[in-house]
Amino acid sequence: MKLERCPYDGTPITAEVMSGGSLLLSCTTCGAAWERHGAWIRRLQAPDREAVRGAREASGSEAVPSD
Repeated sequence: MKLERCPYDGTPITAEVMSGGSLLLSCTTCGAAWERHGAWIRRLQAPDREAVRGAREASGSEAVPSD
């Protein structure tokens, strides 16, 4: 799985190398974060719904994710 853009608001994802070879992937717009290690990925931080809503309104999208 390639995670290049935030699945919630479409913002490009930033990546930071962590100890043990993991990557910390994060969205600067909504604050969502994931840890990737090899083929394994897990969400660490849920998105800020208001930030997602604002980003989607600015881009013309309507749907807001639910958990």
